Amino acid sequence: MAIQREYLSPNEIAEYLGISPFTIRRYIKLGELKAVKLLGSFRVHKNDLQAFLKAHEVNPAEEALEEEETPAAPPPQPSHLPSPPPAVSGAPEIPMPQNPPRRSRGRPRKHPLPT
Repeated sequence: MAIQREYLSPNEIAEYLGISPFTIRRYIKLGELKAVKLLGSFRVHKNDLQAFLKAHEVNPAEEALEEEETPAAPPPQPSHLPSPPPAVSGAPEIPMPQNPPRRSRGRPRKHPLPT
């Protein structure tokens, strides 16, 4: 006869729910999921897990109502920045400055590298 455990570890809960154990620990530390700490590790009672899942249950009909109640985004405000100048056709391209040649560091080589 198998023994039914009343308390589950965050790893077992995470595997059951298909989420990260870190997420379960975060819910515990935020106080959203009730747990006990035994020898440095958390344990969650099955009834507390069921209550947590019930509290986070989603009703699709309520979600549709919430989406309708949210106001539409306000129109974008005009920017106070100047608009970029229009492109001019036939204008000469401005050459980019070239970096000056680098100075050698340290003492000069006895035998220069072949070029």
